[in-house]
Amino acid sequence: MRVAFPTNNQKTIANHIRLAKGFLIIDTNTGEKFYIENPVLKKIHEENINLKDLPEGQRGLGTGRVIPPLLAEAGVDMLIARDFGEGMLRNLAYEGIEAIETDEKEIDTVLNQLKENINLKRPTINEDEFYGYGRRMGFRYGRRF
Repeated sequence: MRVAFPTNNQKTIANHIRLAKGFLIIDTNTGEKFYIENPVLKKIHEENINLKDLPEGQRGLGTGRVIPPLLAEAGVDMLIARDFGEGMLRNLAYEGIEAIETDEKEIDTVLNQLKENINLKRPTINEDEFYGYGRRMGFRYGRRF
């Protein structure tokens, strides 16, 4: 299984997915590790975007649309992070990637918990409201009846 972690130093989990320098991907079967640069943070730096200047709803810069397909292309099965937004959760599910929330900071600690199947929190999606971007479905917003 390939597990991804948003990280700034490849040892600890970043507080925010969109502001992480990249994603450390670890194959739990083989121990292989590789790193992918975060394109959202790259865009922030290249375009000198000040997040404080953006309206509240635009501060995510489409992270929930950009990251799930990127991780899916890398063969990721699970993303472990400190927090998830609704759009990110929906698009991860669309890509077949499981989301796990953790309060732990150390990646090695979380990997050990994963092996022991302890402290794994699976965030839930509010099924009354649905919205999100999918590579193949476009923007959707509405209510389920």
